[in-house]
Parts: sequence; C-alpha cells; structure tokens
Amino acid sequence: MNPVPWRQHLTYAAMSLVVAWHSIAMMVSPAPNGSEIVSSMRLFFHPYLALFRLETPWNFFAPVGKHAEFRYVVEDDAGQEHTFVPSEETAQSLSRYVWWREFKYFNDAIMASPEFRADAAGALLCQRHAALKPVSVTILEVAEQYFRPADELLGKHPLDPEFVVVVPERRVACPHGAVLPDSPGQ
Repeated sequence: MNPVPWRQHLTYAAMSLVVAWHSIAMMVSPAPNGSEIVSSMRLFFHPYLALFRLETPWNFFAPVGKHAEFRYVVEDDAGQEHTFVPSEETAQSLSRYVWWREFKYFNDAIMASPEFRADAAGALLCQRHAALKPVSVTILEVAEQYFRPADELLGKHPLDPEFVVVVPERRVACPHGAVLPDSPGQ
C-alpha cells in the first residue's frame, strides 16, 4: 500500500477548513439579532460575506412579508415622464448587465434611507438616461398592500397596480451637461 503524500493531506485539510468556514458563515449571516455572540461572529465574518454578497436577512430561507419594488421616473426637458422598472429590464450586453446587477444590489439600501442615498442614485440615473435630456429623476417605492392567497389563485401578482401604493421617496434634479464618457446604456 502506498503512503499518501503529505501534500494530499494538506490539500484535504485546507479544503475542509474552507468548507467549514463557509458553512459557519452561512449559518451566522441569516441568524436573528439579539445575541452578543451572533453579533460578534457576524462582525468577524462580515468581510467574507460582503465580498461574495452572502449577507442575508433572517427570512433568507422563507421570505415573509409584503413585497416592495424600486422604480423611478425620468422627467425630460419637454416635460414628459418616462417610468423605468429595473427588475423588468433585460441587458443587451455584459457591461450593462453587470452595471444593473450592481444597481439592483443597492436598491434595498436606497429604499432603506432615501434621504441619504437617493441623491447619488438620482445622479447616476441622470447620467444613464442622458439621451432623454433629463430634468429630474423621482425615486419611487412600490409597496404591496393587500394581496391574498385567493388573488394568487386568480393569477394575479402582488405588485399589480390594484394591490400597491406608489410612494415617491425623493425627487432629484439632474445637473445639465454632466455625463460620464463611459456611462452604461449609451
């Protein structure tokens, strides 16, 4: 019988440590707050979780609660309003896909505190839709109200117009002439 080289043992041990590290991180991330141990472990694992976008809330395994969606309205210089729903847009190129994935990742952050983050998001959206000659961007939150299981059986969706309230979170004025040379979507 051949003895197993020490490199194979070391490789196996390293792979086992990576699997153990990831498993613990995946258990810590969705754990509910309230414990000092969980808080300190979450702080310890935060760089790893943030790097791979594994930060998840407690309802990670079974989402509960009402739906909400980020939308925005671009007002052009002619006074026309153009409504955009990022979750329904498809990307025609990889760079646009990556840009929108990044933007969608921050939707929750924008909606959580629009007073702090909506201005930056609005400026990005002004640049993205520069061809429309935007005057302003209005950040909207579309929040589900009274969707019942019977409505789903009828083939309806929680974010259909009859089940939502549209809340204008913030209106951001667009700076004129400030367009990045490589802004996505151009």
